[in-house]
Amino acid sequence: MDNGADLYRRFREGEQEAFTEIVEQYGHHLIFFINGFVGNITVSEDLMEETFCHLIFRKPKFNELSSFKTYLFSIAKNKAFEYRRKAARDVYSPLENHGEREDEKQLEDIVIKSEQNKQLYSAIRKIGGEYAAVIHLLYFEDMSYKSAGKVLGKSEKQISNLAYRAKQALKKIMEKENFNYEDY
Repeated sequence: MDNGADLYRRFREGEQEAFTEIVEQYGHHLIFFINGFVGNITVSEDLMEETFCHLIFRKPKFNELSSFKTYLFSIAKNKAFEYRRKAARDVYSPLENHGEREDEKQLEDIVIKSEQNKQLYSAIRKIGGEYAAVIHLLYFEDMSYKSAGKVLGKSEKQISNLAYRAKQALKKIMEKENFNYEDY
């Protein structure tokens, strides 16, 4: 059983401290992941909280067919897509970034430690969409192709193809910016 699954089991059995550990372990990573979909750090923080509220109030049974991390990131992705669908219907789209770049930068600093990884993340943001999501899950969250497929609702083969195309797009951006990707 993975650590997240153990923590969640303990939380469902009534141990509140286990939930605090879940938030500490996954909170920043979820915000970072969600921000790739919504492009607004404040909204990303709200959606991270909604993801955790889903666990608190519904206490869904975790079937352990995948890792807890995969399960949690799937909930977060669904919350992000739900938000985007609602935002697309609104006349005034809250997807715009209103001076929140500094908060996003602080989150980047927490999640991404080295300067090279910061440059890499900057390039990943430029490719955006599913390409950015698959790169984030595979390389920043160390998920398997199977787990990333479960989060994104795709087969392992589709994730493999998506990862290949994402790496090609990333390589083009990095070459354009004279970034030495050979160091990775």
